[in-house]
Amino acid sequence: MFHKKIKKLVTIEGMMCNHCKNKVESSLKELENVTKVKVNLANKTAEINSNEVINDEDIKKTITNLGYQVTHIEGK
Repeated sequence: MFHKKIKKLVTIEGMMCNHCKNKVESSLKELENVTKVKVNLANKTAEINSNEVINDEDIKKTITNLGYQVTHIEGK
């Protein structure tokens, strides 16, 4: 059975420490259809892998509700 593999790269401002990184990772993993999340604190990015398209607004809302700012989303 074939599964879609969709990747988005999100640029996030405001993360300062590993606690911030872990909060963002765990919150994004709760979004429907997300299979993997990897946050890079140094690059201020989150790589989101999923089986289905995830609405950019859902990503932004999840991150802004944590107190951080999304500056760019790249990918499908």
